[in-house]
Amino acid sequence: MIQIGNNIIVNTDDIDDVNSAKLLNCVVLTCGLKLNSTITASSISEEGFTFCIQRAIFSLSNRRIPQQEFNIKCHTEPNDIFQYLALVTILILCDVDPKVFEFIRF
Repeated sequence: MIQIGNNIIVNTDDIDDVNSAKLLNCVVLTCGLKLNSTITASSISEEGFTFCIQRAIFSLSNRRIPQQEFNIKCHTEPNDIFQYLALVTILILCDVDPKVFEFIRF
């Protein structure tokens, strides 16, 4: 569970964290490969994955970030996708433009 501003990022697969986060007065952003996750990877390959925001979220500056997908490049195929999803989500919440990810390899 990671808190940034009024947002709590949790692994969709960690039911205890999801339930605990719901009790707090924060916005819960679930990350994982389940259909109901706020943030997911719509495809994973040796080169990276497609980062998918499944419903609009708000950045720390209260900017609306719409539902969208963009590619994330990785040096190796991600083993634990939650770490990557959480990291990119934090950057997005900090108003990093998704276009920047075209030039970064994690």
